[in-house]
Amino acid sequence: MTVSEPEADTEYSRAPRASRAPGRARTGRSRTLSTAVLGGGLLGAGLLLVAEFLPLFEVQTTAHNNVAKTVIAGSHHSWALIPVAVLAAGLAIAWWRSASRLLLVAMAVLAIVALVIALGRDLPDAQSSGLERAGGTYVLAAARPKIALYLETAGGVSLLLASSAGLLLSPRPNSYVQTI
Repeated sequence: MTVSEPEADTEYSRAPRASRAPGRARTGRSRTLSTAVLGGGLLGAGLLLVAEFLPLFEVQTTAHNNVAKTVIAGSHHSWALIPVAVLAAGLAIAWWRSASRLLLVAMAVLAIVALVIALGRDLPDAQSSGLERAGGTYVLAAARPKIALYLETAGGVSLLLASSAGLLLSPRPNSYVQTI
């Protein structure tokens, strides 16, 4: 018994094949978006990590107008931003490799955690004022924010912008319609 080749080709669609542009990744997202999300995520994580080792605020007193104490950011909130920064960097790299929307949502949650720590926990203490005991008397004291507060805030905003850009600008799976 002899079998002849089928006349129909294995391609059933008459629509032309979608060509992959050189600037596109496998998932349909652009390299520019991938680089921007990765860069923003790593920048935010780096800012959070560096901020942990810098001064958060200093307390100045009216007695002799000197600095009574300087508080390091990490010791003020128990080094909470180090795991946030490490996880955020890992999520940014993982998204760059696999483009999962869940990774971007997790990175946005970490950004919100970092902003809550910076603005909800550190900012009120960095702007406080009141009485402090110096020697045997009470003197007026006021806290002044330092560089770590600004770096924490910038790191959280960078993470939030990167994750939001990835969520809003990357194509959704199955969001395109093939026409015949």
